[in-house]
Amino acid sequence: MARQNVGTGSSANDGNGDTLRTAGTKINQNFVELYRHLGGGDSNNLSSQISLEDSAVVFEGATADGNEMRLTTVEPSADRQIQLPDASGIVTLNAATQTLSGKTLDGPVINSGKLGLLLDSSANELITFTKASSAINNISVGNAASGNNPTIDAIGGGTNLNLELAGKGTGSVDIQSKLSLKAVTITANGAASTAASFIICNKGSALAISLADGTVVGEQKVFTNKGAGAATITPANFAAGTSFAIAQNEGATCIWDGANWFLVGNQSVTTVA
Repeated sequence: MARQNVGTGSSANDGNGDTLRTAGTKINQNFVELYRHLGGGDSNNLSSQISLEDSAVVFEGATADGNEMRLTTVEPSADRQIQLPDASGIVTLNAATQTLSGKTLDGPVINSGKLGLLLDSSANELITFTKASSAINNISVGNAASGNNPTIDAIGGGTNLNLELAGKGTGSVDIQSKLSLKAVTITANGAASTAASFIICNKGSALAISLADGTVVGEQKVFTNKGAGAATITPANFAAGTSFAIAQNEGATCIWDGANWFLVGNQSVTTVA
């Protein structure tokens, strides 16, 4: 119903306005219209569950108590429009714990989150995340600027951490490109690096190197000698004896079995003591 105006005539007491009965009828009908909208269809009682304040719409809920839901807004800096989708559901709130499904996120920034599974664009499994009880160690994936290499590192509360790669069942880890070893060069007597797998010996005279025990079964050390003097390597535990020596321009490989270093491919070793 359109709003009905009470006719007041052109001037006071000119006899052209509505009669009292007509005016009262219009007023009653206007109120009935308002009550029906504000009373949930009831033309006699206003709703006790929804009310208006100067800056909020207040929802009382099914029970009249001290707990209400207020729909408010901050002072907008420009005209704003909020569009609700043509669907039923629950509104997502920034600080609420909610489960979302069927959402496409375009350019999200995720500072932290719990992940169990990532799917590809066809909803097939791409990456599965497996948690450990009371975990303190994890991996770090890093990008790099031009000329540098991206990295995957083991990090966490542990002091010395291995990074494990494994195939499934009898499957292997297939390296699709060149495999390189972290290398250090030794030019003076001392200990072989525990962080590098390739030790380059380069001293103009005899070179003495100590080799600490390995940290994981299957760990390998590759030694080459560029220097003029023989490089003598003395492992802390050596299956073949005490030490082995490598002549200039030769090399040798050791592997750790959990208790001792073993020489493999020792055709370049000049002596084993």
